[in-house]
Amino acid sequence: MRQHTLVPENFLGLVLEANFSTVTVFSKLQEATKGLGIAKGSFAVMVRNPHEDEAAEPQWAPPSSLVMSHDFVLLRLLDVLPLPESGTRLGKRCDQLMATEAAGPGLEANHCLMRYAVLGAYVTDELTGAIRFSGDPGSLSVSRKYVVFSPSALILDILTNGVLNPSQRIQLGQLRISETLSSTHLQQEAYLCMLDIRGKRTAIFGKTRLGKSNAVKLVVQGMLDVTQDKQNVGQLIFDVNGEYANDNPQDGNVSIASIYVERCRVYHLSPRGGNQLGRLLRFNFYEQSHMTLAILRELLPTSVSGTEYVQQLFNCRIPALETEPGISDEVFQHRLRKIMMLWTLLDAAGFEHSQEHLATRLTQLGTRFPFNPQFKQPLRMNVYQSILNRPCPSPPNNFKDMATEMKAMARFMLNYSNDPELLINDQPVFDLDEQAMARFLVPKSAAGPFVLRSCVPFHSPIAQDFLVEVLAALADGKTVIIDLGGANEQIVRYFSKTLSTAVFQAQEAKFVSNTLNESFVQIYFEEAHMIFPPNSELATDIYSRFAKEGAKFNIGIAYSTQSPSTVNKDLLAQTENFFVGHLSSPLETKILSQVQNAFQGMEENIMNTRTPGFMQVLTSSHRYPLPIQVTRFTGKSLLVSA
Repeated sequence: MRQHTLVPENFLGLVLEANFSTVTVFSKLQEATKGLGIAKGSFAVMVRNPHEDEAAEPQWAPPSSLVMSHDFVLLRLLDVLPLPESGTRLGKRCDQLMATEAAGPGLEANHCLMRYAVLGAYVTDELTGAIRFSGDPGSLSVSRKYVVFSPSALILDILTNGVLNPSQRIQLGQLRISETLSSTHLQQEAYLCMLDIRGKRTAIFGKTRLGKSNAVKLVVQGMLDVTQDKQNVGQLIFDVNGEYANDNPQDGNVSIASIYVERCRVYHLSPRGGNQLGRLLRFNFYEQSHMTLAILRELLPTSVSGTEYVQQLFNCRIPALETEPGISDEVFQHRLRKIMMLWTLLDAAGFEHSQEHLATRLTQLGTRFPFNPQFKQPLRMNVYQSILNRPCPSPPNNFKDMATEMKAMARFMLNYSNDPELLINDQPVFDLDEQAMARFLVPKSAAGPFVLRSCVPFHSPIAQDFLVEVLAALADGKTVIIDLGGANEQIVRYFSKTLSTAVFQAQEAKFVSNTLNESFVQIYFEEAHMIFPPNSELATDIYSRFAKEGAKFNIGIAYSTQSPSTVNKDLLAQTENFFVGHLSSPLETKILSQVQNAFQGMEENIMNTRTPGFMQVLTSSHRYPLPIQVTRFTGKSLLVSA
């Protein structure tokens, strides 16, 4: 480790008292303000004074020769204190120090005590010779053997970036000790190593319009930049306000999606005119038959899905639109009739269908007559005569005729339940699930399928399985943006949970099959209070598995919200990286310092600063927060090293 020059101009004072948590420094205020100042929260370094002889009279300042140091203790200013009363132990020590200077009027006013928090020590590793940070100051000698300096430019760079991995860095911003001082006061660049983000948990806190989304955009962009060649990190963004998927004026009319067109896949919940390459986030309820009722249950308002009438429908078990090896033709046809009953119900509710797509799927399954339910002819004759009051036609060969026949069958089953043609070998033609769907399809008094219409916007008759598409894109290292702009909390929760579960299962499968390698997925949650509420049963939730097992499966998450109190504490306790802007309440800062000890003593700083982009940043490489004015996202790459 190189020696770090500490010149007399940076001298702050002599140590009066030192323990493992705080240091009290006797300083000449005029001298202290010449250098980097004594703004609250500013850093200082404590080193041994090689010129101090314990047996000699106390020296006020080191000689003019340079003070050199290999190792140093890092301090952060807590407060400026008045001089102690004369006659006390500290008072006598201060009088003794002032006596070494020429007396003059107003001399006492030029001196003060400064109280510092001990953050730890930078030491040289004996084996590698590299610098490392220790969370304690090591063994301390008598206080008079130490002096305190403002950091030199080299030391400032070390305490800001010295412990970062030299690879995969981006420029995050500039060190900014105080809100009063400009971000260029120190002219010290602050970097972010994307290896600290990859596969780890990151929290972004702060009030609205103070830079949370801006910080997330820099992280997303940084991950894209450092993986330009390897492309081994897929990113999934739940874009609650649509600002990652769509250009907006506050970012100079650019967005992540428009800058990285080739590496982004965008899904919109609602049609957007600005992004022509985006896809609509849609289910195909006809072709995803085995999932349809479960999806509808989640998407419907609870005032609808919670009613007993609708719950009876949701209890039905619908088979998948597929065949199985060894299944008999009779069993397969019965499953297909059950799916056709669901299709009829969806059609009655107003969900658009594609006859061509459905015919293709049925033909691929080996069905010669795609839309023929293959009911026995005697039953069909009874249904058409009693329900439709017309002769029985040829078996259906299109979707419309199939739906007409299935609806008539449902009505006949309910009105003529004792008809012998409804039995085959003393077994009902329609099982209990089909009977429940029939009662929903042709109700006596309730609203029927109409209650499902609020889910129509989430359906497309030609939609592919977007879960498969998203997982494939993430595996290819693409950034997938789910534009949920305008969606309510229920919809946001549903898509977040569905996709999160799919990602976890996919990464877990790779882990089990030993194919995970260096394949990572980063997931970004905005408005995290909707996803990780503090009263949730996180211990059994998919998000808890992210927090506790995500690193094992190469899954990292980043979540942003206004207040730490609105997020589950179990997740907070597992979080390694923090970007903290302005918090207005002592309750919020108390919760923050409880889950992350490094923020203790910084509560007032966090509450008193409101400059947009001014954040206290703690990463897994650092052991203490850094006050950083985060660079504004403009779309320009901030890559420092790949």
